Amino acid sequence: MKGLVLDAVWDPKPDYQVSEWEKETGKAITGNSIWRHPKLEVRDWPDPKPGPKEVVLEIQACGVCGSDMHFYETDEDDYILYPGLTRFPTILGHEFSGKVVELGPEVETLKVGDMVTVEEMIWCGRC
Repeated sequence: MKGLVLDAVWDPKPDYQVSEWEKETGKAITGNSIWRHPKLEVRDWPDPKPGPKEVVLEIQACGVCGSDMHFYETDEDDYILYPGLTRFPTILGHEFSGKVVELGPEVETLKVGDMVTVEEMIWCGRC
């Protein structure tokens, strides 16, 4: 599969104290204090496999909006401006719809071939 991938370099600012959780997970609590030199490109990405309660979609339409691009904006030292929780690389585009092509074993409300739209801003808290 192809994705519009944003990547950046993990390079904490000298005065930023990286937490143990950040080190273990590769996630930055304060993205603009750690991530530098963002790079945006279309890349091949491994095909996903669904977890027990997940589905895989064949994306039919995807929007890349201003909030996606805030991850790409930088300051004079080339640190990203986005101050929140971040991990890279990530595929951009959180406004999408598509067709269900694979189901996890515990999925009961969808079937292969269903057309869906996704709200990814409501997090499950597990992934």
